[in-house]
Amino acid sequence: MDLDLEVKTIRNAPIFTGIDPCKMRLLACMSEQITFEKGDYLFRCGEIPDAAYVILKGEVEFMAQTGEGMSVIGQDGPGAMIGEVAILCDAKRFTSARALTPLSVMRINKDCLLRMIQDSPQFSLSIAKELARRVMQVATHEGIHAQ
Repeated sequence: MDLDLEVKTIRNAPIFTGIDPCKMRLLACMSEQITFEKGDYLFRCGEIPDAAYVILKGEVEFMAQTGEGMSVIGQDGPGAMIGEVAILCDAKRFTSARALTPLSVMRINKDCLLRMIQDSPQFSLSIAKELARRVMQVATHEGIHAQ
């Protein structure tokens, strides 16, 4: 995927709504495009996070340890940012992510992600909104009435 197509893909991702196009281009330049085959792991539960990922093409599933062993707890596709929570919490990964299909991602290293958050209030707000959306989704799924 060329740089312009990568920028166009991330521009359409909800997490990057309202971000200055120059910052998006800089982020794309500072990031690395990686591909995975179906069944490959992007990261595993318990690892120390060194990057977040934006899905450019394909689908990924998330798995976590439950009472019945490893269980699929969700999936995501193009435009989604994944793996950022462990970086923001400065904690080990609490889920594993595995390619459901051939997958192309933009790998954003930890330092680059944290620098973007520090330098861009709009990006910080977008991440906060996405995390709040996820909490609401889990609360709704669990039957909790969030206020």
